[in-house]
Amino acid sequence: MDRISHLRLFVEAARLASFSAAARKLGLTRDQASKQIAALEAEVGSPLFARSTRNVTLSSAGQALLGRAEAIVAMVDEALGEVRGLSQAPRGPLRVNAPMSFGQRYLAPLIAAFHAAYPEVYLRLDLDDSFVDPVKSGADVTLRIAHLPEQLDLVARPIAVAPRWLVASPGHLAAGDEPSEPEQLTSRACLHYGEAASTSLWHFEPAEGAETRPVSVPVRGPVCSNNGDLLMRAAVDGLGFTVLPAFLVQDALATGQLRHVLPGWRVTPDIGVFALYASSARSSPAVRAFIDFVGPRLGEALDATTARGGRLSPPAPA
Repeated sequence: MDRISHLRLFVEAARLASFSAAARKLGLTRDQASKQIAALEAEVGSPLFARSTRNVTLSSAGQALLGRAEAIVAMVDEALGEVRGLSQAPRGPLRVNAPMSFGQRYLAPLIAAFHAAYPEVYLRLDLDDSFVDPVKSGADVTLRIAHLPEQLDLVARPIAVAPRWLVASPGHLAAGDEPSEPEQLTSRACLHYGEAASTSLWHFEPAEGAETRPVSVPVRGPVCSNNGDLLMRAAVDGLGFTVLPAFLVQDALATGQLRHVLPGWRVTPDIGVFALYASSARSSPAVRAFIDFVGPRLGEALDATTARGGRLSPPAPA
């Protein structure tokens, strides 16, 4: 612990460019701080600071040590925070963001059970289909259905895999030729998710064993939206073809309102359901309790119709 204390003092002195300021922040006297820095310098065998009457600056050895010292101090603080959190009951406000359709269908049924398990946690649930930066928005946890997030400053906990299917209403298929190849979609009415300009290509791979190569198809249509339920309703009403997560269209397929189109082709890539949160929130008892409680239950709900390998089984063609 002496080494950790010495490294913590070294990091603070480097940040503040002052032994006195670092000593005050850590509750030490100026003399105690000087002795600890001297002990650390003796251990590394080199001066860590260039001292003057007005301030202190890092020496070359100090610059070499600073990055690793900061990482060690941060790791120790995180580990101690996690251990302290184990003995703390989850409580206080917790802000959660999720997509509209997903939140209504899958998250809402879990709220009462979560409240019963953690009555001292006060949930604020924001449902929004646009991407929300968890850090900038102030959300403690953000649930997203997307490709694997690339934010290096966020922790992404995978919950489930969500394949996507091409669907259309039986009436729409009866009114025109049902496509037998993905390329034929270029002349069909297609309903886009999100911005049409950024989702104008649909990607397909053939079923296992087929010799056909993957294809990317430019598509267009009368409607685009960032809400899956709206697109599903437009498809049910016969406005065209759409590609949506399988768990979103499963009920409509079961009732015959929609049909799975091109069952010999797979829409790529599959998307994942992730819980995103800042690394600094990892030790929060409320965040940990929410993800540990909701994550497995969401996974079970999404995988209710899942075949082996974690992939939803497409319905048999009508």
